[in-house]
Amino acid sequence: MSADLRSPTDESVPQSGKRWISDVPNIQVVSFILWICAEFALSLAAALAIEHRAARLPIHAQFSHHFMVMWAITWGGSILLLALLAGALVFRRTTPWDILLTWPWLVGPVVGAAFYFALTGQMHPGTWFCGRSGSEDACNFGLGIGSGLLSVAAAIVVGGTFISVASLKRFATRSR
Repeated sequence: MSADLRSPTDESVPQSGKRWISDVPNIQVVSFILWICAEFALSLAAALAIEHRAARLPIHAQFSHHFMVMWAITWGGSILLLALLAGALVFRRTTPWDILLTWPWLVGPVVGAAFYFALTGQMHPGTWFCGRSGSEDACNFGLGIGSGLLSVAAAIVVGGTFISVASLKRFATRSR
């Protein structure tokens, strides 16, 4: 007569409400993933907007200054506004600092990937993006380097904005 002495919290017993990540409630994980997906969607839309505009330009033509300013205000502003809102809303004050200071940097590769996916089909010799380059490899290398540099810049600007707002919120609510 051997009795089963496992505790009710044993891993073999399914638990409802178990956290996916031990330090962060599931709602915050879902909120963070939704923010990342929204940033991807905005970045993809921004890249497609400029891609469609470039497809109508003759090779070696330039975008107008007005178009570039309006594009940057519209899309850059939207991406940063979303980062500001997410920084204020996604994580609670009890979220560990290591999570608050590391997870938001993941937005950089997400933004870079969105631009990479949007522009991949346009990188052929003779297109506006490649000019008269004779090599598709050179165009693809430029796209890869550009997406990588954009990833780093987006991580710093967008991830940094998220972290700054979340940290300020944490300090402001702590003083109450």
